[in-house]
Amino acid sequence: MKKLILISFVCIGTAAFSQNKKIGDQYASRQPQDLSVPPPPTITFPAQFPGGNKAFVKKVEENLNKEALKSLSQKLDTQIILKIDSDGNVLNISTYGKNDIFNDEVKTAAAKATDKIQWTAGKNSRGEKVIDIVKIPFRYKNL
Repeated sequence: MKKLILISFVCIGTAAFSQNKKIGDQYASRQPQDLSVPPPPTITFPAQFPGGNKAFVKKVEENLNKEALKSLSQKLDTQIILKIDSDGNVLNISTYGKNDIFNDEVKTAAAKATDKIQWTAGKNSRGEKVIDIVKIPFRYKNL
């Protein structure tokens, strides 16, 4: 009797847990894809500052108001996010980090660094110039 119960539990357990349906397939079946919405563009060649993005970081550091940062901690991090249009003009500058004062100072310095400067526009896989969002990490050590 015990063997019969054990065999029946094994058979039921095997049947219940042997489904081959993938998790991704479950969500795809519940949320059908709208074919009228194009996929997000892929940027093969991202937008760049003249001289490279390292030159941009150096120029931002030169434009920083170091007096306003003296009261802050020694190591400061933020991320500069720039939206560059297809002509190479900066449309928007944002900064995201833990320290709001540092973020504001970096945003001001980045605006000065990009003033009247034409970036190399980003290009897609077909070589067409497109709007691009560039994310550049920025670190500063307070001495």
